[in-house]
Amino acid sequence: MGESFEIVLISFDDDEESFNEGFGSMPWFALPFKDESCRKLARYFELSTVPTLVMIGPDGKTLHSNVVEAIEEYGIQAYPFTPAKFAELEEIEKAKQEAQTLESILVSGNRDYLIGKHGVKVPVSDLVGKNILLYFSAHWCPPCRAFLPKLTEAYHKIKAKDSGFEVIFISSDRDQTSFDDFFSEMPWLALPFGDERKESLSKMFKVQGIPKAVAIGPTGRTITTQARDLVADHGADAYPFTDERLQEIEAQYEMAKGWPDKLSHGLHEEHELVLTQHQIYTCDGCDEEGHVWAFSCEECGFDLHPKCALEDGKGTEDDAMDEEKPEEGWICDGKVCFKA
Repeated sequence: MGESFEIVLISFDDDEESFNEGFGSMPWFALPFKDESCRKLARYFELSTVPTLVMIGPDGKTLHSNVVEAIEEYGIQAYPFTPAKFAELEEIEKAKQEAQTLESILVSGNRDYLIGKHGVKVPVSDLVGKNILLYFSAHWCPPCRAFLPKLTEAYHKIKAKDSGFEVIFISSDRDQTSFDDFFSEMPWLALPFGDERKESLSKMFKVQGIPKAVAIGPTGRTITTQARDLVADHGADAYPFTDERLQEIEAQYEMAKGWPDKLSHGLHEEHELVLTQHQIYTCDGCDEEGHVWAFSCEECGFDLHPKCALEDGKGTEDDAMDEEKPEEGWICDGKVCFKA
């Protein structure tokens, strides 16, 4: 970077021994331990997290409030951290995304395969032209285990409509046994445990918490990095996870605003009826064809139009999920696990 660049450490260590130990491994300058300027600078730059790297230009003005992510993603290429440089990097990133293919993200050297059950190797080339979900997960993660049944249900429903659809498990498990145990519960493919491609994929899709699902379209380009939320909210109905499909879903949900999730009904007293999305069905109340929404008993194959159901229905609420403790060193908020 040259002589015109320098870093100054602003430390918030609690004791001088920790300060000296940390600063001793750094090749740059620092404000003295407990210098009063440290607190003033934290207030001035509205510091909310560490590490933070504030970039100051040659004229003393702030170029960027925090370039940590830029350095993590681009390294020295992000220098000198100016708006023009970030615009240039954005164009480069956009070009990469336009040129992205399934093989460009999943093939590395002779690592050109995935594994199925019993370790069977499946060439990445077999999946080209198909809709793919990259599923970042781990057995030790409570939200991951809670999400797995939902994803499995959606997987089978989607496969029934599109046999080419596939999910690829990308594991953050600690050991082979944990990987094997968790993968045995899954009906799809996986990267082998400890595969070097996991790190590059995690960096590429900025995986900071799990579970995470990334949807890749038939062209090999990324459709969305938020497919996990879409499956959690809409199940198989979210497929193929495009903006157009989401707009259709939003229109359908607008129709259902104010309806209960479940209700009891005199025409079917054996079980509660659950608000469910259906493509086409016949209402067991009025014998007319229905679309999109129904109050249903899956066990009995009983369906009612919302209009028929709400005339004599009493709504109930879903039971809350029990919380589980996460792996040591991680924090789970009920939906996602993050490194502490």
